[in-house]
Amino acid sequence: MALKMTESLITINQRYKSSTRIDGDSEDLRSFIDDFILHGTAVNVLDTVSREYDANAQRVYTITGPYGSGKSTVALFLSCLLSTDTKLREYATAKLQSSPVLLSEFKKRFAINIGWKTVKHVCGLESPANSILQSLYIALGITHDVNIIADLTDDECLSEIKLALSSTQSNDDGVLILLDEMGKALDYQSRANKDLHLFQALADVVQQANRPVLMIGFLHQAFSDYAKNKDAKTQQEWSKVQGRYRDLSFNPSIDESLILVGDSITRSAEISVKIESKYAKLVNVVSSTFANQNRNVGALTDTLPLDPIVSLLLGPVSRRRFSQNERSLFGFLASHEKYGFREFLEDNYTQPQDDLVLYRPEMYWDYLHHNLHHLIVTSHDSKAWLEGCDAIYRAEQKAEGSELHVSITKVISLLTIFGFHHQLHAKKDFLKKYFVNRGYKNTEIAKALDDLQTWTVIIYRQKHDALFVFQGSDIDINTLISERVEAVSQGVDWTSVCDLPQNILATAHYHKTGTMRWATTKLINKVEKSLLEQLCTEPKTGEAFLTFVLSVSPDVTEKFKEIASNLSHCVIGEYGDFSILQTAAIELIALKQILKDEQKITHDLIAKNELENRIIFAQQNVEKELQHIYKNAQWTHWNNPLPPSSPLTSLASVIAEEIYHKAPIVINELVNRSKPSGSANSAIRKLMNAMFVNGDKKDLGFDETSFPPEKGLYLSCLKSKGWHNYTPEGYLFPKTWSKETKDANPKMHALWQDGFTFIKENSTTAHVSIAQLYERWMLPPFGLTTGLCRIYGLALLKSLEGQIAFYDWDSTNQFIFIPELDEELVNKIYKHPHEAAVRYFEISDIQSHLLENLAQATIGNAKTDSAILNIAKHIVGIVHKLPSWVKKTSGESFSGSQQNGLTKEARDFRNKVIGASDPFKLILEDLPAVFGFDKNDPVLEDQLGYKLRTAIEDLSAQNDILYNGFKQIIIDTLGEEFNKNLKTRCEFVESIAKRPNVKELAKRIGQCINNPSKFEFVINLATGAPERNWTDKHLRNGLDELQNLCVQFRRIESFGNLQTKGSSKPLAFITTNSEGKHQEFGGFIQYDLEMDSDVLQVVEKIKSSFSDLSKEKQLAALTNLLTNLMEQSESGTEVVND
Repeated sequence: MALKMTESLITINQRYKSSTRIDGDSEDLRSFIDDFILHGTAVNVLDTVSREYDANAQRVYTITGPYGSGKSTVALFLSCLLSTDTKLREYATAKLQSSPVLLSEFKKRFAINIGWKTVKHVCGLESPANSILQSLYIALGITHDVNIIADLTDDECLSEIKLALSSTQSNDDGVLILLDEMGKALDYQSRANKDLHLFQALADVVQQANRPVLMIGFLHQAFSDYAKNKDAKTQQEWSKVQGRYRDLSFNPSIDESLILVGDSITRSAEISVKIESKYAKLVNVVSSTFANQNRNVGALTDTLPLDPIVSLLLGPVSRRRFSQNERSLFGFLASHEKYGFREFLEDNYTQPQDDLVLYRPEMYWDYLHHNLHHLIVTSHDSKAWLEGCDAIYRAEQKAEGSELHVSITKVISLLTIFGFHHQLHAKKDFLKKYFVNRGYKNTEIAKALDDLQTWTVIIYRQKHDALFVFQGSDIDINTLISERVEAVSQGVDWTSVCDLPQNILATAHYHKTGTMRWATTKLINKVEKSLLEQLCTEPKTGEAFLTFVLSVSPDVTEKFKEIASNLSHCVIGEYGDFSILQTAAIELIALKQILKDEQKITHDLIAKNELENRIIFAQQNVEKELQHIYKNAQWTHWNNPLPPSSPLTSLASVIAEEIYHKAPIVINELVNRSKPSGSANSAIRKLMNAMFVNGDKKDLGFDETSFPPEKGLYLSCLKSKGWHNYTPEGYLFPKTWSKETKDANPKMHALWQDGFTFIKENSTTAHVSIAQLYERWMLPPFGLTTGLCRIYGLALLKSLEGQIAFYDWDSTNQFIFIPELDEELVNKIYKHPHEAAVRYFEISDIQSHLLENLAQATIGNAKTDSAILNIAKHIVGIVHKLPSWVKKTSGESFSGSQQNGLTKEARDFRNKVIGASDPFKLILEDLPAVFGFDKNDPVLEDQLGYKLRTAIEDLSAQNDILYNGFKQIIIDTLGEEFNKNLKTRCEFVESIAKRPNVKELAKRIGQCINNPSKFEFVINLATGAPERNWTDKHLRNGLDELQNLCVQFRRIESFGNLQTKGSSKPLAFITTNSEGKHQEFGGFIQYDLEMDSDVLQVVEKIKSSFSDLSKEKQLAALTNLLTNLMEQSESGTEVVND
């Protein structure tokens, strides 16, 4: 079929686009014969095979040639020449008219009368003996059972083949066996470490058959090349097997490639005339320049609109190893690849036009660079290719946009890389003529050539009288690699570069449970202790739960099998032949060593670039082969074989189901992942807060009209799983699951039961940290993720409230009992689970009566089933809610009265409760000991309740006693109760005081008159510390400081404003003491108090009482009275500055 590129201008024949299948549809063989081009190479092969079969009785052949060269096409044509269909045979024979000798001799050589039956077999990566036997049975019409054939050994298959070929048949002249893609069968034998002598024995069977038999295998490389990864002895054996076969080369020449290319391009008559006329001179220039190309003028003309240079190069390029899989000779012509020939035609030949441009060499360079660069740089052409790339780059930089310079460089690069071995050299005269025919002037071309030589982009080689790309590198990478590979191939641990773990998702398990679990791979060559320890360790969620271990040593594999029963998280694999991987790994090691050790490469950018590309390619080869090996290995778990040929993801899922058989199903990607995102963590924290605050509300109090992420977590992880629901007691986290809930969520109830049992069993000896619970749940058989551990951990604790005690890791580096689950502990359950702990407690009947008395003394009612925790929580709650200073005070009285101090029993009781870590021990042992009782005393029950109540009352009263002591100082010193009058005085002092402390004191006293709860701020000012930091020392100093501030308050009040009478007036006098030192005394009285009736009466009494004394004695008596009533001052100038 011809695919039309335009309506009438050019068509590209698609028959060369894909490989010929010899076992394909045989209905259209006439069309195949019409399209078949019988070139010289094909004629030579057919002539050689027929002649040697007739003359030497040689019956087995191999035809070796590169991919895409037409080997399968010749095989199919041969089957037509020998066909039992007379008309088809004659039609094919007519094609031999171009070779008269072959035409006249072919029929006689094969003694064709009825025709030969053809066995068309395409080899694959499977047992060749069985598949060839099956193809033989089908071709000969022998009834057979496919399953029976599949179970036969190689020797049994050979016996059956011999039997089938030995029977004489009257309906054919012989049997033609065509083994296409024979290289795949050899690959299979090599990879599976099978005996190659199968093909030797097969050749002997064919050679010795009683009837005429001809067998031809088609290869793209020699027998021995398929064993290049084997040792030297094995390679020699493979070469011997090749000796049974007559090997024929099949490699069409440039001339034949031109004929094939020309045949694939069809032009309309009008276009042919115009384009041939326009480019006749150019074709002549090219054909006359290169050796042996004069005879190809017509062939080159037929390839237009391909530039003649491109046409000549297509054949050589197609033989390069990098292009073998691309079928570049014809695939290039018809493919849709960027910069390809088809794109060129679509851009330039969609409509009739006079320009008739050609597909130039520079376009072909761009095609190769864009589509095949990554392959070329890893081939044997890499050095020359990279030098060409570098030359073109430098020409582009130097020429500053000159198309001629770049075009010349690309033409020379193509001829240097791909034309050298075919004597296609870029001679100066040729380049000038060629580019003149393209429309450039001689002077322009000469200057461009001179420029490129001056810039060392190109260089003239006298030996070939031609220009070549300048070789910027003198390093032969291929030689370096060969030498280094030989040096390191023995004794090197090649598996070191194969340790490329693959992450394998247990896909089916993930879709079923919602939890991602990953397996990994490990390639080893020895047993290491660290590896065994790693494989024996139970994995946590987020870590690889399974390792596919593959050993390159059979002995190591056997050792692993011996201990397989202890390796539940290890799958042991076996694979036959690691030679391909070993070769790829050794090459990678060699390449890396060269890059590291060869200093000269550091300064050679082209060689370094080539080496780095080779390393990338070698790395890809290792990875590709590793994937192939892991895919085709045989795997066992606990020495039980796993399904063969199953993907590793399927095997991982099967084993995940076994290991995590209790894993709950939670389909929620937001939380059920090893590392939740930031938004997921935020949703988890908000959900946990709702669980703590609104556990007794429907749907945890979430708004019915909105749907935030945390609500989605609640619905999918808690409500639908039975963790939070409605009960006769209201909405709660149930400690007893109903039968319906258990049946609906059996794995969730098993998780709850496991957590409860774990806490209960481990509480007998120690606290159970939440981190321990998480760690248990993250291990098999549950394998919870971190996010689910947080949610279900808090849900479990909420359901066990009243049965467990809560503990917080405090600054003393120990767990302290706290009265109840609080916000801080919830935060630690989320963020620091190792700092949060619980403990489960049970009460015996013997302690029941004691608890009843303690319950009456503390809670105020009789005990309940959870009395011990309720009592402990209540007591601890009372003490923990005391002001901070009360929890720290030594108990001394700040007012000087012993009655106001803290009793020793109350202090000891407080200290014991604050340090409590065991509520059971606190209630039943510590409290009796604090109050001096024997816990076995029969009267303990009555007396302990009274003592406990007294101690609690004593502690609770301390804060009021302290506040009253500070208030009394203010009242005594300022001479006023906390009333409106004092508020007025405070406002006056606040307005005139300059000392900050006095001003602040006046302000704070004024505030407490209207709001007594603010008296704490007065004490804060006096102590210089906030309430949470008060200590006994702060409070003692604070009392003295408050008195001093009050004295200053009155002084400021007295002397502050002389024009406005204040409410006080000062009194002062100076005297000397017994040592002769001056002493100053001062005090304050209210204005007009002298006229008070009570004062006047006292004055009269005093006057009358010492009227008979001398004046001096009267003064002495008054001085004595005043020194007792007034305060002694250190300085009389203290208030003046205010």
